[in-house]
Amino acid sequence: MAELTNILHCDLDAFFASVEQLDNPSLRGKPVVVGGSIDSRGVVSTCSYEARKFGIRSAMPIAQAYRLCPQAVFLPVNMPRYLEISKQVFSILSRYSPIMEVISIDEAFLDISGCSNLYGSPEKIGCLIKEQVYSELGLTISVGISYNKFLAKLASDMDKPDGLRIITESEALELLRPLPVSRIWGIGQKTEQRLNKLGIKTIGDIQNLPPEWLEDKIGSAGRLYWELARGIDRRAVEPEYERKSLGREETFHEDINDTAYLEKLIAQFAAELCRKLRQEELFAATITIKLRYSNFKTITRSKTINPCNSDIIVTQIASELLHHSYNNKQPLRLFGLSLGQLSSAASLEQGSLFEPQLNADNKSIDRLMDEIRDRFGPGAINRANLLPNKDIE
Repeated sequence: MAELTNILHCDLDAFFASVEQLDNPSLRGKPVVVGGSIDSRGVVSTCSYEARKFGIRSAMPIAQAYRLCPQAVFLPVNMPRYLEISKQVFSILSRYSPIMEVISIDEAFLDISGCSNLYGSPEKIGCLIKEQVYSELGLTISVGISYNKFLAKLASDMDKPDGLRIITESEALELLRPLPVSRIWGIGQKTEQRLNKLGIKTIGDIQNLPPEWLEDKIGSAGRLYWELARGIDRRAVEPEYERKSLGREETFHEDINDTAYLEKLIAQFAAELCRKLRQEELFAATITIKLRYSNFKTITRSKTINPCNSDIIVTQIASELLHHSYNNKQPLRLFGLSLGQLSSAASLEQGSLFEPQLNADNKSIDRLMDEIRDRFGPGAINRANLLPNKDIE
C-alpha cells in the first residue's frame, strides 16, 4: 500500500527578487537585493540566489549587504506588484484543492486528499503546479510533499530553487536525525542556544529524550518539539486562516522630525493598507502607530474604533495619534502604521465617526479609485493629500 503523502507546501523561490528579474530581464543572472537603496537604513527583504552566493541573507542590514556585494543591484520593495503576482500564484494552486492555507505572500499549504482521481499522484500534482506557475507567470516554485505540514515545509526547502521533494513516513525519522534543532518549526535562536547548553544540538538528540524531561527543561513547548522531531504534526491545513493584522513601516535614510512628511506617510500607508482590506473584504477595528526615535526608544499608540476600511478614517485617526504622542524635537528613525482586530463582517456601521451621507460618499470614492487602480495601476490616482512635495519610498 502506498504511503500517504497528501500535504503540499508550495514556496516561491526568492520571490521579490524573482519578480524584479521577471519584469526587468537585464537583471537575470545578476545579484539582486530587494529592500532599499544602498544608502538606506533598512534591511534585506529578499535577495536573488546570485546574491546569496556572497553571503547576503534576508533581514540583513542593507549596508552590510552592500559591503558583501557592492556590485549587486539594490531595489526598493514594490509590494503592489508582488501582491498582484501572489494572487495569480494562489489562483493556480487553488485549481488543485479547495483546502488551501496561505501562510505568507509567497507560500501556501494544500491538502490534496481525494484529489488524486482528478489530477493523479501527489508528485504529479506537484509537477503540474510547477509547470503552470512557470508557463503562466515565468517564476519557479519549490514544492514539498509529505504526510503533515512540518515535513512538507521542510521538504520544499531541501532542493531549492525549483525543487520537488517528497518525504514519506518511513524515511522521516532518519532524515530528521542529523539536522540541527533550528530546523524544527518554532525553534528560534534563543531556544536553540538554550537547547545547545543542555547538550541538544540535533533533532536526533531530541528524538532520544523523554518528552517529560524536555517539558521540564524548556516548558510546555518541549512536547511539541519532541513530536515534531519524531515526524508528528497534528495541525490540519486551515483554508479559513484569518489574518490578524496588516501593517506597513519605513526606516528612514536619515533621522527626521518633519511632521508634514509623517502625515503624508500616514496617508500613503493608509491608502495601501485600506485598499488591501477592501480587496479581501475585511474591516479593521484597531489603528496603531509605531514610532522609533534615534536613540532606539520605541513607542506604540493605538485606538479602537468601529470597524472600517476607509483610508480617510484611518488617516484621520492615525494623524490624531501622531499629534498626541510625537515629540518632534526628537528625530525619528522609523515610523509604522498597522491595522488590527480584522473581521469580515459585511454590514458594519461607521456612523459614530462620520455622518451617514459622508460615509456613503467615501465608500463610493474608495470603490471608484480601486477600480481605476485595478485597471491602470496603483499610481494611476491618488487623493490630494498624496500629491508629491517630498519623495516617499
